[in-house]
Amino acid sequence: MTLYKQILAFVICLFAGLLIIAYAVQFQSTRDYLAEQQRISVINTANSVGLALTPYLETGDKVGAESVINAAFDGGYYQKIHLDLLASKQTIEKTNQTDIEGVPHWFTQLNLFKSESYETVLTSGWLQLGRLEVKGHPGDAYFQFWRAMSNLFWAYISCFIVVSILIVAALRILLRPLESIRRQAVEIEKHHFNQSIPLPKTLELRQVVQSINALTIKLAKQFKEEAVAADLLRERAFRDAVSGLGNRAYFIGQINAWIAEHGTGGVMLIAVDALDDIYRHDGYSARDKMVKQIANVLNTKLAVYEGGSVARISATEYAVLLPGLSSDELLEAANILNDAIANLIVNPLDTDSAFSVIGIAVRNKDEDLSALLTKADSALRRARNERLGAVTIEQADTADILGRLAWKDIILNSLEHDQFDFRVQPVTMLSGQNNLPAELFSGIKYQGQRFSAAQFMSAVEMFKLGEKLDRYVLEQSLVILKDNPDLSLSINLTIGSISSSSFHSFLKEFFVTNNLFISRIALEIPENAILQHKESVKNLNGLCAEFKVMWGIDQFGRHFQSLEYLTEFTPAYVKVDQGYMSVITKDENAQSVLAAVCRTAHNAGAVTIVTRVEDQKQVELITQLFVDGYQGIVQPAREI
Repeated sequence: MTLYKQILAFVICLFAGLLIIAYAVQFQSTRDYLAEQQRISVINTANSVGLALTPYLETGDKVGAESVINAAFDGGYYQKIHLDLLASKQTIEKTNQTDIEGVPHWFTQLNLFKSESYETVLTSGWLQLGRLEVKGHPGDAYFQFWRAMSNLFWAYISCFIVVSILIVAALRILLRPLESIRRQAVEIEKHHFNQSIPLPKTLELRQVVQSINALTIKLAKQFKEEAVAADLLRERAFRDAVSGLGNRAYFIGQINAWIAEHGTGGVMLIAVDALDDIYRHDGYSARDKMVKQIANVLNTKLAVYEGGSVARISATEYAVLLPGLSSDELLEAANILNDAIANLIVNPLDTDSAFSVIGIAVRNKDEDLSALLTKADSALRRARNERLGAVTIEQADTADILGRLAWKDIILNSLEHDQFDFRVQPVTMLSGQNNLPAELFSGIKYQGQRFSAAQFMSAVEMFKLGEKLDRYVLEQSLVILKDNPDLSLSINLTIGSISSSSFHSFLKEFFVTNNLFISRIALEIPENAILQHKESVKNLNGLCAEFKVMWGIDQFGRHFQSLEYLTEFTPAYVKVDQGYMSVITKDENAQSVLAAVCRTAHNAGAVTIVTRVEDQKQVELITQLFVDGYQGIVQPAREI
């Protein structure tokens, strides 16, 4: 029970107790007063009637005596007036047997009042004339007592309700700073340091809030410093200092991850040998300037290709990974890059020739890194031998089976005819607990073969089918959850869905109508969604917070933007980019970078998961790198 509820319960109970005691005291005093009033009234009536009767009794006038008794009986509220005439042995008696009106029957059964009676002997000198008895009726006392206590009861109830409302309001106002302190403590525990608490007017709490705010600022500064340190370490290990692109180690990591996912597409090696001429004639400064311009051109032209990576792998060479593209699409992209690079220099001969050459290698199925790069290098040598601006390609052993237009038809047909195939891969926590959902992998069964999402996602993003696909997967996840009551799932969202307001509306309705299952669903968004569609991710974050749906970041640390964005968002977990795992066993610097990246996520309150863990040796290695859990070949995805 919260402190607010405890204080509220105590104050209200105390106030109710005081009202009950006051009511009891008033009840007893009023009862005693009315009983005494009844007794005095009976005595007074007996005395006055006795004085009035004496003259008639002395003369033996019974009629006169009876008229006196009738007048007294009718003028008051008595149960009985009885007169014994001693001389004539006669009696005169008036009685009232009517029920008490205006008072509940149960109330009269409480026997709160008894009938008061008084008896006196009427005399004339030493002569006894008669015996008079007057017995009062308790009905009037009950009536007055009931009315007084009823009015008092409702007055106390009204007072209790009004005062209780005032107490509730007052406690809310007085304890509001304490509630803010509690919320801030929870946020600090989750490593969220985004805001300070307004200073309250209460002196004691004011000092506490000042201390908490100072602590929050200090922790936020500490987190920022660690994030900056992790960014610097990451840049030194994986980023080319001149171009700002990834370096060879970064590219090797990305291409290894792509190969591990059985990705299709190809690799380009771009040689700009003119950079050496620029260096010899104009020096370092001019060459570095041209290197940056080429990097900007590559980033701009390749932005349209989802999932691509670009790196500077030597002083004059660049490497590009373009997943999911066919041979024709790779050739088209290479020519676009060649033309764009050529536009960076002024050609004194005004010819159309470019000053770069490109060699392309289309990946064969099951082709490893070494074979692929050898093939790309061979294509580059042939391009150099031909002429500047040449683009040569080393085709795959088997011709490209499917282009992206073909993939579009296959995806739409699979959505329409439920030809998707789903598998799940659990997250293994190093602590032994199992508190994160298994990841749901989508695939398509086409002509007896299963294609993974990595093979068709580029077509999904290109033809803006992400929202349609994600809606389908969410609906299918409900079927899987119903069939597997012990299972919880994490579902990857596409960039197209994350940036779509109509998908956000669908997602809200999905959460409302399936509230029994949303506690077993987590959403995963790729890191580049935060970098490209920050406001949309904020909306998604708010939606998940409203319905208490877990969400996480996939491909965490792939891009070179600062990790400080973790202070703004509140992901439950992050899945570190696969590129790190492909190089940490061979590169100690990569281990340090992975540890720094995971520590930064830890300090932001997120659980850290590494993916593509291949063997027990890697499992033992990540236990020293601030990692909470892992996924990978050691626990492969299973059909469901």
